[in-house]
Amino acid sequence: MNIRPALLLLLAAPLFLGGCAGGFRDPAPPPPPREPLNPSPRLVVGRIIAVDAERGFAVIELAGDAPRAALAEGEELSARSFADLRETARLLAARYVRGRTLGATVKSGRPTPGDEVVWAAP
Repeated sequence: MNIRPALLLLLAAPLFLGGCAGGFRDPAPPPPPREPLNPSPRLVVGRIIAVDAERGFAVIELAGDAPRAALAEGEELSARSFADLRETARLLAARYVRGRTLGATVKSGRPTPGDEVVWAAP
């Protein structure tokens, strides 16, 4: 009857000692540090709400956080489509600023109402 406990102990030993084999491996190296994202140099000024193609003039509804420097007369702005951010026109800010509305002269391209207007920050 002494053989049964010894036999059970021999059969159970691999189960208990098998878990220790994986505990002494070197840990995986940490992932390389990621570079932080830099903010975009383009700041949103607003959206085009009207275009007068004959006179080459566009009216922009200003965003609440539009940069004041972008509203200065002669500042170059870019209009881009909202869906794919493809540039549609280059604009020059006019001196017409009333409340949340800015007038702009169309320098090149064809802006359409709904296009996003951005300014390249210096």
